[in-house]
Amino acid sequence: MKKLLIITLLAVFTVLVNAQEKKSKTYNQHRSAKTGRYVTKSETKKSPSTTYTTKRSRK
Repeated sequence: MKKLLIITLLAVFTVLVNAQEKKSKTYNQHRSAKTGRYVTKSETKKSPSTTYTTKRSRK
């Protein structure tokens, strides 16, 4: 009886985890126009005139 209960709870937990929202298929990538290196979002906010953002797709 315990095994049946554990299997049922495990199945319910699995369904709940899979039902959560999936990640989007794209994300933003930021690059410095001066240096050419990739920068973080916070660095982009500090100097928006010298950085640009492109959309990338997830694989």
